[in-house]
Amino acid sequence: MVQQLFTPAFNEADPKETADELKAKKGYCIFEKAIAPATLSAILAKIERKDYLINSNNVGVVRSSWSNFLSHTLAVSQQCYDIITSEQVRAICRNYFDGPFKLSSQRLYETHTQAHLPWHTDNNLLSENKFRAKHSMPGLVFLFYLNDVSDINPFQLIPDSYTWADRSTDRYFSDKYIDDNYADQIVSVRAPKGTLILSNSHLVHRAKPFKCAGFKRYTFIFQVDEVSENYAGHGERLLINPSFVNDTSPEVLSYLGFGTRSDYVTLPQTSVSTLLPQDLLLMQKNILPQAFRGLMLSVAKSLIPNAMLNRIKNQIY
Repeated sequence: MVQQLFTPAFNEADPKETADELKAKKGYCIFEKAIAPATLSAILAKIERKDYLINSNNVGVVRSSWSNFLSHTLAVSQQCYDIITSEQVRAICRNYFDGPFKLSSQRLYETHTQAHLPWHTDNNLLSENKFRAKHSMPGLVFLFYLNDVSDINPFQLIPDSYTWADRSTDRYFSDKYIDDNYADQIVSVRAPKGTLILSNSHLVHRAKPFKCAGFKRYTFIFQVDEVSENYAGHGERLLINPSFVNDTSPEVLSYLGFGTRSDYVTLPQTSVSTLLPQDLLLMQKNILPQAFRGLMLSVAKSLIPNAMLNRIKNQIY
C-alpha cells in the first residue's frame, strides 16, 4: 500500500492558482496540515536521532550551535524524497517557472533553546559556504512545520516584499530597518504541525527570535530554483539513495540535477568548532569507552598471529 503523502488541504490545491499567488500577488501561500500524519511521523523520526558522526561513513545529524541538521534527506528518508519529487510539488513548479528548474537544497532541522536569525531573502549566490551576492533567478521555498508552532519562534514574512527586497545587495536586513518601515505588515505564521509555508525565494522572512529553555521546533525545508546559464553551478551537491527513485523520467532526473553542475557545499558547514560546550563533553563521554575498546583491540591484534586472527574473523563474520 502506497503511503499517503499529503492531505487534501494541499493535494487538491490548484497548481496554477498557487503559482500565480507566489509570482505576482502576496508571494506566499499557507496550507495547514498539508502532510499526512503517518508521513510526518516518519520524517520526524529522522531528525530526532542525535548520534553525531565521528569517523563514520554513515549519513546523520550534525550540530551547529543551537540547531541540529540533517542535510541529506534524499539519502535517508523515502518520505522526504517522495514529497520533494511529488507530482503536486512539480506541478506548482512547472506553473511558476518559465524555464527549467531544479532542486537547490533540502534539509531537516531542529532549533532549540535560543536563536536569532536576521531578516533575509533566499536568492543567494555562494562561493563555497560564503555569501557572494544576490541573484535574480526565480525560486520557491517549501517549508513544513513538523510540530505545532504558536508564539515561540514562528516563521515570519512580509507580504509583497519580493517587489522591493532586491534593491538591497546586503545579505541581511537589520531589525531596526524592518521595524521602522514594515512592522505593521509582518505576518507571523502560527499553525499546527504538518503546515506548509510556500514562498517566493525573494520574499523577506525570518524565524522569530526566541530564548526559551526546553523549546524545540522541527522543520523540513527545500528550495527549487530556475536553471540559468548565467549562474552555472548554483545549488548544493545532493546525496540520493537510488532505492528511493521510483520515477526515472527525464523531468524528474533533470529536477534532481542529474547531469547539471552543483558547486555549493552542503550547508551548514560544521565541525567540532560548531558544537556547544555541553555537546563537546557529551561527545567525549561517548568517545572514551570506544577509544579504550579500540586500544585493546589494537593491542590484541599486535599479539595474536595473523593466521589465528583470520580464523577468529571467520567465526565472527
